[in-house]
Amino acid sequence: MNALTQTATETEILRLSQEKFRWKTEGQIDRLADLFDDALVFVHLNGHFSSKQEWIEELRTKRFIYNAIDLQEASARAYGDTAVLVGKARFRVTMHGAAGAWTLIYTEVYARKGKHWKLVNLHTTAG
Repeated sequence: MNALTQTATETEILRLSQEKFRWKTEGQIDRLADLFDDALVFVHLNGHFSSKQEWIEELRTKRFIYNAIDLQEASARAYGDTAVLVGKARFRVTMHGAAGAWTLIYTEVYARKGKHWKLVNLHTTAG
């Protein structure tokens, strides 16, 4: 993969991650479900693991609501059909009726499946 293609891929992953944030705050759950790989593993701040199915259910039932996500920084690196994004953002959420805000550092791993990128792993930690 040449540098120009790699740079274009990294730009695409950064854009896709930002769109994912917009979809979360706008409640576009079907778009998120399409982005998430069926084998997605989401490691939450508290160490809890969620599958795609579990996480989509939390969002659909509004047990977890993203009120705002303020991106602070992000960078992506492409490795063939895999891309890794590391970022930092302020998340304002409502969980089971209680509002809260956290600055998180997160790692997103994307895999190209056919013509589309799928989010296969998401890991958050306190920032």
